[in-house]
Amino acid sequence: MPEAYAAADKRSELVRAATQLLHEHGFQRTTLADVAGAAEVPLGNVYYYFKTKDALAEAVIAFHEGALRERFAAWTSAHREPRIRLRCLVRAPLDSGDRIIQFGCPHGSLCQELEKLGPDAPLAKAGARLLAVYIDWAERQLLEHGCRRREAQALATELVAAIQGTMLVAHTMRSRELLARQLRRIERWLDDALSPRNGSALESPHRRDESNGRHRHAGGRRVAARNHT
Repeated sequence: MPEAYAAADKRSELVRAATQLLHEHGFQRTTLADVAGAAEVPLGNVYYYFKTKDALAEAVIAFHEGALRERFAAWTSAHREPRIRLRCLVRAPLDSGDRIIQFGCPHGSLCQELEKLGPDAPLAKAGARLLAVYIDWAERQLLEHGCRRREAQALATELVAAIQGTMLVAHTMRSRELLARQLRRIERWLDDALSPRNGSALESPHRRDESNGRHRHAGGRRVAARNHT
């Protein structure tokens, strides 16, 4: 039994080391030797647990999935209102803002890289499954809030896309201030979209800004017309 525990611990250590290295260096630049060194495990032992780097990457994605589900369950237990849980999702990147600015989102950046392996590659499909965990959870919150299913599906996808896009831009621009500002903007959009006074929750923050601009412009024309007459 102690040997079984030791084996499980060693495998977990390899997965933890690989998770950090894939985030910091990416899938292509990380080797099994790198992982062995970071985990302080002989390279030969790595092959006992993971025959290929792809197998190790699969384990990393599974680790990410499990951690996400645990975090979502904690938010669900801590907050009765789905709207508050969704705010937690929007604000979550700020908890690791420095690493996001330096390396990008640990999930989004990995999925983006794995997608380049081709749509039929098992790792690309695993990456899509990881992002689906976000979208499925957000959709459940929106359904519980009272959105219709089609609205919930569309808004959940748009919400996750907005958060991921914000992290990508903030990482590219190396700006924590941009990260915080854009996440606040997404949160305001979400609160407005879920407000009872709004009949539809489907207008994106970008389209809403454009719409507001058109309304202001139209209002200005009406005022000018009245002044002219």
